[in-house]
Amino acid sequence: MSTYTRTPLRAAITVAALAGALLTPAAAFAATSASSQAAAPAARTCHVTKDVPSVLPGMTVRLTNDLAKGPKAELKDEKGKVVATIDEANPVDLSAGIKLETSIGAKAVFFQRSQGGNTPWQSQPFPLLSKSCIDPGDTKYKLVNGESVNVHRFATGHYRAEFLTNGKVVEILETEGADLDAFVHGMHVVLNAGTGRLTSEFIEGRSGCTVTRVVDSVYPDVSSVKLTNGPAGPKAVLRDGAFKPIVSVDRAHPVNGDMGIRIDGTDTATPRLGQRTQGGVPFVYTAFPKLPAGCGTSKAATTPAKPAVDTAAQTTVVPKGAVAAGAEFEQGGSDKGALIAGGAAVAAAGGLGFVVVRRRSAARI
Repeated sequence: MSTYTRTPLRAAITVAALAGALLTPAAAFAATSASSQAAAPAARTCHVTKDVPSVLPGMTVRLTNDLAKGPKAELKDEKGKVVATIDEANPVDLSAGIKLETSIGAKAVFFQRSQGGNTPWQSQPFPLLSKSCIDPGDTKYKLVNGESVNVHRFATGHYRAEFLTNGKVVEILETEGADLDAFVHGMHVVLNAGTGRLTSEFIEGRSGCTVTRVVDSVYPDVSSVKLTNGPAGPKAVLRDGAFKPIVSVDRAHPVNGDMGIRIDGTDTATPRLGQRTQGGVPFVYTAFPKLPAGCGTSKAATTPAKPAVDTAAQTTVVPKGAVAAGAEFEQGGSDKGALIAGGAAVAAAGGLGFVVVRRRSAARI
């Protein structure tokens, strides 16, 4: 049996006196708008290249400087084929007579020589990134729900975005080298740690008799799952932080053991998505969105059948009170998004405000 273990390390810091029920792992997905892809301005061009002569006859060197990936030098022969490469992870290739160094201020320098021994190195600075890439500053992004959010850059890999409700900050995403996501204002948003780009999509949508819902994955990274339910049956797509598909399951292929996702009750009116991070542990179950009134499946709905495999008992924990809305969407032990709550739920609880600050340090086993 395959294993796919990751250790969740997201820290969620709440600032306010909240009812104890708010600490229950429930996600309040309060959105009814149609789904849409993220609408954001083009990211800054933080990637530059420059070709320079090599000290070796008939050869050239391509110097590349990238904000997210760092400097890289490629030694090419007369036909343009890369014969040697150095970067921050592997900065020296003595056999090719090339190396790079990053000095104070993150300015990278390329060195080369034609032979070993006491032969002196010749230096060449890497091309510089634009000022907008390396200096702190704000970039404004327009999200799918129409609101604009400023993303502040502190340093490479360190960005911060704040979401406000009635002038009060209710959600903060602050990257420290790894991408972050959140469910806020009826949207699923992702803050990219490499570029500071903020992308968004609606949590829920409908097109005719087909409904969709975006939910958190059980993995601690920014992956999400898009659930689709319609006349053709349920489908779940596990996606990366750019909303690109990784794997999917549907009525015809309801189980993917490698990534630990499955659909139970594919031919019923109440299908459920099961997720887990490793074999041998219980699945975390999430209900698919219900079909709109008057819409039916392509097969007659039946009473839920017992799962064909992995019939480990599940326990559902549903919070009571104002935060019960949305509790059905996540069950089990994932702490990802554990402290997300809708503004309406907070208001119903007595109007207490709170701020969720998200930071991530990734660890894998």
